[in-house]
Amino acid sequence: MATIKADGDRWKARLGRDRPRQGYRVVLFFCETTDQRPYRVVEVEETKFATQEDVEKLSKAKLRELYAQSTSLDVPRLRSDEIQDVRKKAAR
Repeated sequence: MATIKADGDRWKARLGRDRPRQGYRVVLFFCETTDQRPYRVVEVEETKFATQEDVEKLSKAKLRELYAQSTSLDVPRLRSDEIQDVRKKAAR
């Protein structure tokens, strides 16, 4: 089973059906220890992740790497230039 411990919780990884853009799919991380956390999502290349079995074969280290790249669905993803703009405004 594709599960890891991260951020003090246990997360299960599952290949999503969505294809956000051509050639890409998503891997979803669902928290198994509490239902109070939103799930996390990361885009992956479809050529490397065609089936759930491809996710199941990943090492814990690779799963943690994907988890680190994932974004919580309740947090908007900003471009690096947008982050700089936010920091500048906050400093004023």
